[in-house]
Amino acid sequence: MRALNISALLCIFGAASASAQNAVQGVIVDPSGGAVAGARIWCDGRSARSAADGRFLIPDVPRCQARVEAPGFETKTIELVSGAPARVELTVAALAERIVVSAARRETSLEEAGLAGDLFARADLVARQFPNLGDLLRELPGLHVARYGRHGSLTQLFTRGGQRTATLVLLDGVPLNDPGGEVNLASLSTAFLERVEVVRAPASALYGAEASSGVVQLVTRRGPPERRLPHTRLSYERGSFSTDRWIAGLSGAAGTRLDYSLGAEQFHTAGEFPNDFFRNTYGTANLGLRLAPSTEARAVLRGGDAILGTPNQVGYGIVNYDARQLTRDWLASFRLDDVRSSRFAQRAAFGHHRARDLYIDNGVGGPYRLAALVRDVTQPVRRVYLIGLVSPDLPDSAVPPGARIVRTQYMFFPMDPYLWKASRTRAGYEGSLTDANGAALFGYEYERQQGRVTGSDVGRDHHGLFAYRQQNVRGRLFLSGGLRLERSSAFGTKSTPRAAASLRLAGEHGPLSGTFLRVGAGRGITEPSLIQNYARDPWFVGNLALRPEKTSSFEAGLVQTWLDRRLRTELALFDNYFRDLIVFVFLPFPEPSTWRNIEAARARGLELSAQARLLPSLLLSGHYTRLRSRITQSGSPNSPFTGLGQELPRRPGNSGAVTLSWSPRNLALHTGAVFVGERQDNDLFGVTRNPGYQNVYAALSWRSPWRIAPYLRVENLLNARYHEVLGYSNLSRALYAGVRLEW
Repeated sequence: MRALNISALLCIFGAASASAQNAVQGVIVDPSGGAVAGARIWCDGRSARSAADGRFLIPDVPRCQARVEAPGFETKTIELVSGAPARVELTVAALAERIVVSAARRETSLEEAGLAGDLFARADLVARQFPNLGDLLRELPGLHVARYGRHGSLTQLFTRGGQRTATLVLLDGVPLNDPGGEVNLASLSTAFLERVEVVRAPASALYGAEASSGVVQLVTRRGPPERRLPHTRLSYERGSFSTDRWIAGLSGAAGTRLDYSLGAEQFHTAGEFPNDFFRNTYGTANLGLRLAPSTEARAVLRGGDAILGTPNQVGYGIVNYDARQLTRDWLASFRLDDVRSSRFAQRAAFGHHRARDLYIDNGVGGPYRLAALVRDVTQPVRRVYLIGLVSPDLPDSAVPPGARIVRTQYMFFPMDPYLWKASRTRAGYEGSLTDANGAALFGYEYERQQGRVTGSDVGRDHHGLFAYRQQNVRGRLFLSGGLRLERSSAFGTKSTPRAAASLRLAGEHGPLSGTFLRVGAGRGITEPSLIQNYARDPWFVGNLALRPEKTSSFEAGLVQTWLDRRLRTELALFDNYFRDLIVFVFLPFPEPSTWRNIEAARARGLELSAQARLLPSLLLSGHYTRLRSRITQSGSPNSPFTGLGQELPRRPGNSGAVTLSWSPRNLALHTGAVFVGERQDNDLFGVTRNPGYQNVYAALSWRSPWRIAPYLRVENLLNARYHEVLGYSNLSRALYAGVRLEW
């Protein structure tokens, strides 16, 4: 019996030895020789993470070409062989070069494109625990996000002083804006995005109408081609205001030809105020098929619906207990990419986006008797500040010197349901010719816009023809420029040029790693909305003679990298002129009111940003924006809100943000603060100035060795109280906790 036991032990030991001999293993260290925990090693379709001592082992793999990744370090490729434990020394990562597609419709660095922009990679979204798109964009210079208080409420985006309709938001090349530029960021999550690209400059030369101030491009995540088995991700979180959020995803590849990424997410909250609920559910799919070594077809589908209560101006004590909104949104994208040679590539694309909003309000409320103390200022222009809300019964004798009391009443009445439907269907072709000194891009796009306006179905057609050239002069001077001709059945033919030059002033020299000076100019347009063109109501009508709103922009910038690209600083100056702005004009009865091109404005400013990798696990970023905007032509020149000399509404004169990401071993901490200064606004008391605010937030997660990652997030950490839009109170401090499971 004892001999039998010894034989069994020898067999087990022999099997273990054989398995160990047929495995690749090693240790991951940093430049100082310290262990790197949590590094991911990809090897022959399998993956593993290094332990706390930096060691790893992948069984049943005799040899492979491995890829080693770790936060804060450069990715390294190394050959691993069983029986020869490897020592893999990683180098500290420099700041990533900002390669984007949106700047020139092809991969190029922002420095060479001569444009201001930013990029959020997948790792940035994970560290922030997949925030709403609007919250993510608050961290960038030149952008201002205004949300009507709560989750799900209208969320608007302003780029460098431009109109809320002047930033084109694309999902895999398909516009999410309604015809005319309106876009609501409230239901846009980042959970299934691979990256977010932002260009802060007119881009109508490449993308046509509605890109007159900038472009935000959302790129859906693809399936990882190196995975033989599907990668599954599940997460659930619970937090303040009875908030729930779950995310489920499945991605992978089948052989070398097919990759897939599928996902679904639901966010639900009861809200902090009455009738403040919000539920958003959507699903997404990204499917890629390689038809030949140089030809790939890709389809993206996204669909979802949301329902939310709209309680009105809760910051002033006004609550609508009945009003609600139902939203449905669908998007489909298909493209065929073909690389004919090392010099020529082409793409054919089709996209469709359809949105449907139904507003219901059957309730009666009020009357709300309201009063506020306000303070008037006459220099440099007339302004009205809110001192505070008071009782409507406050006697005039109790009003302090320098203030006045404003009393008003507010009441709700039942309304007929209002249905809004709009769609955009587009098809296009583009080609790219590359040579030793640059590339030339050309293409054509057709788009059909349709919608239902005041009970009637309307539509218009667009044809766009564009050409763009990038030229590299001896590796030091980078020129780019192009022109787009836009032909619309509504406003005729318009041209939108753009040109930029970027000069490499210095390369590696002492503490300097590179210096780029850029200058650029461009013109952008924003077309009228469908309701502005085609409305037919007894009280107001559309205007088919409207011209597109125009933006003329001039910019200069200096980008400097330091200390082997561990530090990057950027200074940008811009000057934007807005003309033919469309406003609603009240006309004397019986003539119906309408819209006209009668306003103009100017916005100029400075953006200063910096990013520094202080340690392999520590990244610090910050920015500051100074904006000076003025209305230069107005349909109501004496108005304290939109009169001559007034600032453009909801564009703060001073704003900034600072973020810190720290990822020691298996922990990941991301924290930051957003600062927004005083800005122009208006409310029912005639107040025109909205005071500044700050919002501090933090996100913490722990990556356990069992593929489970618990996490914690705090929003509005200091419990600041403010109104992003006057009358619409923000949410108080909120705490969320969850767990993420991946295998």
